[in-house]
Amino acid sequence: MNAIATLDEAISVAEGIRHGTTPDELGDRGRLAGYVGRIRGEDEPAATDPAEVAQLIRLTQLCLALGEKSSAGDILDMTLGAMELAEADEEKFEDATLWNRLGALLAGQGDLVRARAVLNCALNRAHRYKSPELPRILANLSAVTLREDDHRAAAAWARKGVEVLWDRPDDLQTRLTLHRVLVDVAKARGDARALAEALPFFAEAVGNLAEIEGEKDARVFEARTALATARYRLAAMTDDAPGRERQLAELELLRLGAQVTFGPDHRVAVVAQAALAVAEFDAGGGSAGATSARTKEALRVLDAATERAAQDASSLGREHTQTRKLRTALATMRKSAVPQAELPYAIERVYTPDENEDRNEAKTAALNREQRTVRLIAHAGASYFLGEENRFHGPIVQALDRGVAFRVIISSPWSSLAAFMQRTTAGEPLTSHNIVELIEDSRYYRRTFKPVIASYENLKATYGDRVELRITSMDIPGSTLLTSDTLFFEPYITSNPAHRTRRGLRVLEVKFLKDSKYYVDSLQEFTTQWELSSTYEQFKQHEEVHKTALRSEIDALVDIQVRPSVRKGDVPRS
Repeated sequence: MNAIATLDEAISVAEGIRHGTTPDELGDRGRLAGYVGRIRGEDEPAATDPAEVAQLIRLTQLCLALGEKSSAGDILDMTLGAMELAEADEEKFEDATLWNRLGALLAGQGDLVRARAVLNCALNRAHRYKSPELPRILANLSAVTLREDDHRAAAAWARKGVEVLWDRPDDLQTRLTLHRVLVDVAKARGDARALAEALPFFAEAVGNLAEIEGEKDARVFEARTALATARYRLAAMTDDAPGRERQLAELELLRLGAQVTFGPDHRVAVVAQAALAVAEFDAGGGSAGATSARTKEALRVLDAATERAAQDASSLGREHTQTRKLRTALATMRKSAVPQAELPYAIERVYTPDENEDRNEAKTAALNREQRTVRLIAHAGASYFLGEENRFHGPIVQALDRGVAFRVIISSPWSSLAAFMQRTTAGEPLTSHNIVELIEDSRYYRRTFKPVIASYENLKATYGDRVELRITSMDIPGSTLLTSDTLFFEPYITSNPAHRTRRGLRVLEVKFLKDSKYYVDSLQEFTTQWELSSTYEQFKQHEEVHKTALRSEIDALVDIQVRPSVRKGDVPRS
């Protein structure tokens, strides 16, 4: 079969697959993947023409509709890169719609950081060229910032969008998005007054959409589910028992309707089932009623919905935003309702070296969500203390600024791991006489341990008891980051201290949520390690004792290695 030669042909092939008019779907999918691979390489288009960018966006949307997420991501990366190069000398893409569509696609892929940047670019173009796209851009910005848990910014963008839409009553989908963001922000903040004020506008937008699209439209089902969930939450906040029961009945009808209309495995049906389960769990008493039949059944139903979502239930999948929301809700319910000894040894995700960026984004998101305490066990903790590492120091400072406590355990440089220290003098034997000097002259001690200590002292001077460092002489098998809802563990594959820090992901890192037995065990182990470690003040006071102990340990090791073996019956020579 001939290779696809042009962008127009690629779009035609993709549309044929989508509409089921191609005689060879498997072959055409292969041709489409081959074309995307080629344009990412030597045949990559310059993308200087807005019309061509619009075609690339269309191809991206088709690839997503076909489930070809990898190809869609490749086209997005290529398009944005080409547009940036094209605008190196002058502005070429005035149309804010192009930037808005690209931002929405990035958000759909879960790339919220780039989505926000591109949407801000769209906003600037919309203001500069008086674009009618402005309210849709504001709606997308509000939705993206809400997903980043930036409630203040999300509400601000949504309110601006509502103001702009005041004289544009025909843009129903945008209006629905903006009012839903305001409802979701009020729910997240637990603000009953703001929720009561936002709900009528959201309800009106839902009703208007239903009049146009019909009650069996997927977007209408989703909107009605969100509306019933918000009304249930308001009733719960205000102790309105009859109101809670009415919304539970509404959620049950929506669940049944979604299953009949779309099938039990469809995304809309899964979301409706999950919404009902969360509300039923709350109605059953939540953690206070953990043994009630109603609560147990709600937990079972949400577990089943989450499993369906993770198994690629009609455009969802394990990494989809909606699936992650369901999984987070399940973790919260299970942690409060299941005895710790009965929690499953559940692994949420394993990150490999080629997913280092995804790993860093997940850890940053966990730090940004934290409102109480961040706990860290690491060999040196450079990624959290040193700004030059460009990883987690910024989120840690932001967490401290909002009142979060930071508790850290790191390795003592005077532990037995010093035997593996890289030496600057080739061939110099390791002895108790030179071990301390070798450590002090090592790259690890000079460029990692000492700067980390200096950073800690600066943070301590600024934030006081909110930040505390302890130092252990015990070996640490891997780095552990614990927040209130997530655990990250990265095992060390090397004993060499110089290879344990200031590096990217080399082996793997495992993510767990708070309903995993691994999380519970790690929290208990942190407590034990914390109690057995020296405070920084104790470490400074007794540092010479630690150095002496290390010299003694090296003496013992060397003595064992060089002592001649004497077998029973041997006569020592004089």
